[in-house]
Amino acid sequence: MKIVVFFSGTGTNLQSIIENQDKYGYEVCSCFTNNPNAEGINVCHSHGLHCEIVDHQRFAERADFDNEIDKYLNIIEPDFVILAGYMRILSSFLVDNWEGQIINIHPSLLPKYPGLNTHQRALDAGDKYHGTTIHFVTSELDDGPIIRQEAFEIEPSDTKNSLINKVKEIENRIYPETISFLNK
Repeated sequence: MKIVVFFSGTGTNLQSIIENQDKYGYEVCSCFTNNPNAEGINVCHSHGLHCEIVDHQRFAERADFDNEIDKYLNIIEPDFVILAGYMRILSSFLVDNWEGQIINIHPSLLPKYPGLNTHQRALDAGDKYHGTTIHFVTSELDDGPIIRQEAFEIEPSDTKNSLINKVKEIENRIYPETISFLNK
């Protein structure tokens, strides 16, 4: 099974996905970022992986940017597109073209807290649990069918940063494993 990993930042999930590909039987055939300054580019290079860099700021229209992504995906023909900290909303055009093949990981227990600032929102709401969700991408933000969730109890001493760290630890563990189940 061939996957392409999309990212926009540091690449912690990217690193985990790459390092576990042999263990879980998938192949990272390429990577993609919209951010030419993303630290994850170095992760790709350190593992000898091609990273397609297309700066979204060069495009006046989202549709033009997403057309570039679609061309790229049609060239490499992945089985799945794995969003790992990719901080751009995909257009309906792109989601429809790759329906059922785009997977995202989101740092909340969806349907709670789609979008940004999920950790602080969980704290502000006084939630007892927090966690992460792996789901199929649809045209609705963070609303696709759930593949897997993992939760933990929020401790009284938890802060936004401690929740970020706990969620990252879970994501780095469960995302590679969950990817391996996608083609079965």
